[in-house]
Amino acid sequence: MKKYSYFLMVMLLAIVSVGFASCGKDDEPKVADIVGTWQLTEDDEVTLIQFTKDGKYNEVNIVSEEGVADLYIYHGTYTLSGNKLTLTYEFAYESETVVCTYSVKGDKLTISSAGDTNTLIRVEDSVIQRYL
Repeated sequence: MKKYSYFLMVMLLAIVSVGFASCGKDDEPKVADIVGTWQLTEDDEVTLIQFTKDGKYNEVNIVSEEGVADLYIYHGTYTLSGNKLTLTYEFAYESETVVCTYSVKGDKLTISSAGDTNTLIRVEDSVIQRYL
């Protein structure tokens, strides 16, 4: 009888442990959350960022001054780890890596880096495609 109650206690403990592990919060961001095109509009500048499923991204900056618009296009790669977003810009013959924190809530992407926080809104991919 003692073996039987010991076995039941071990089984009950195993079941409860699995139950607690499966009830944990699943707030970890996923690649699928960030994939798509995002837009930030500030004063005379529009920034469009597109994240693809395969870890690449495109960025378009449109800066308007005195009726003249300048267009800047960047390409690179990104990785996600927890709430960390690592962007590697590739331009000319050099590259630069930026690490920031991010979160996605519905159609809003918030990115923070070096004390600066920006919130972008999700837009259709066609918005950036005309510049690429």
